[in-house]
Amino acid sequence: MRVWPFSVLVDTRSAAAREKPLGELALILLLSALAALPAIAAPVLPLIDLGGHIARYAVQLDAGRSEVLRNWYSFEWGLLPNLGVDLLVQLLAPVMGLEPAVHLIVGSIPPLTVSGMLLLSRAAHGRIGVTALYALPLAISLPYLYGFANFALSIALAFHAMALWIALERRPVLRTALFVPIGSLLWLCHLVGWAVFSLVAGMTALVANWRSGPGGGRGFATTIIATGLMTAPLLLGPIIGVLTQRPAKEAIALLANNDAPRKIVWLIMAMADRWLGWDAACAGVIALVLYISLRTRGFVVNWGLMASALALLGLYLLMPDTIMGSRFADMRLGPVILALLVLASAPGEHVDPRLTRWLLIGGLVFSGARLATNTASMALAGNQFAETLTAIEAAPRGVNLVSLYIDECKGWNTDRRRHIMGYGLARRHLFDNGQWQLPSGQLISIHNPRLAPFDRDPSTITFMEPCGDSPALPEVVAAIPRAARFLWVIRIDPATRLPGWEPLRKTADSVLYRRLKTPPN
Repeated sequence: MRVWPFSVLVDTRSAAAREKPLGELALILLLSALAALPAIAAPVLPLIDLGGHIARYAVQLDAGRSEVLRNWYSFEWGLLPNLGVDLLVQLLAPVMGLEPAVHLIVGSIPPLTVSGMLLLSRAAHGRIGVTALYALPLAISLPYLYGFANFALSIALAFHAMALWIALERRPVLRTALFVPIGSLLWLCHLVGWAVFSLVAGMTALVANWRSGPGGGRGFATTIIATGLMTAPLLLGPIIGVLTQRPAKEAIALLANNDAPRKIVWLIMAMADRWLGWDAACAGVIALVLYISLRTRGFVVNWGLMASALALLGLYLLMPDTIMGSRFADMRLGPVILALLVLASAPGEHVDPRLTRWLLIGGLVFSGARLATNTASMALAGNQFAETLTAIEAAPRGVNLVSLYIDECKGWNTDRRRHIMGYGLARRHLFDNGQWQLPSGQLISIHNPRLAPFDRDPSTITFMEPCGDSPALPEVVAAIPRAARFLWVIRIDPATRLPGWEPLRKTADSVLYRRLKTPPN
């Protein structure tokens, strides 16, 4: 199959035997551009946590000018390893508006991730391996759809940094100089992206140092020392962070919740989107490709990347679910582990060309099908977001609003509107009770005691019926403080009546209520 630019994927000759890599460049540009289609198809980018982030960005950009926002929130800049998108928003939003800037930045993360994966494959094998096609759908993964924006951006940048780190293996002085600022910027973007890159850098350097030297290997102590010296520049960001650390205003557990059985589920559902059976089957396709690459003679393995993937897998199995108040810390690593495992190997010159061609056909079908379903899903959810948000247009600007999202007590909920109420703050300066108060990872502070305990996350989450220790919706509504004049309930039958409240605006499955001045008899 010699269809340019895909023909480069079945060319297993050494780099010296191949022509200039114009085909690879064209391939990277094409596949990266296609990865932008899901975000383009959505009128509102429908990621779970993104609404909460947009609300925070609105407070950040307001800088205390609005008296309404100033009464509820304060924002103080500081040095945290969780500022990637925040800083880009600060740069672009004054020029193009908050929501367009966020849509552009966060929508660009999958294309950036795709280009990083392809460049890493090229750096690891001297060319882009055909099996890299099977890693590309992981660019739109469960962590991305959850709206972990800074994390997702840092992973996309980390793939690029890994590619550059491996490419500069024979130029250690230049690499050391470059990765002082690169490592610091990765840390500033998000701590986990920096940590993942540092692990890959350390493991690839360790393997390279072990294999170098007379006789094909160095001593253990010499290898460890050499690797430590190579990766030491990556510590600059964390050192600066420790020296400038602000005292936390609230105590928070460092580690919590190690749910080992769920870790298997996270790997199977690494690409969970809307159609869960299809999503799980796609994880099975990746597992099949991994099996083929490890069991077929002639596949070339980059042992530095393979060791990195296995080390990250071991860390994933041991680490807790929550780190410093940040949930799903382990789940976020699943797609990264799968991508590294796929990218670590590629067909060599001695692999049967027929297998390589079938892998190419299968990879194009697989990645194309994932792209199509992700695009359709994003369009459906984006239109749902846009329709739901019409409810807040009936609320007066700048009022105390409590929002409730009716979740599923059991099972997997594919709806993404858990933090849609953040758009109300950004668009109409309505109070958002879904904001996170994490001194270790957020620069925003909440001070609206009149609405406590409905003043912060997770006060937005409720259930139609009692769920464990959580009461049913009527009991929750009865406990809302009188300071809240408006109530917005998402995922509710529009015909539902709530005592003490009157419907003001309805959408397909949400209602904006106004508190009655006089309680009904």
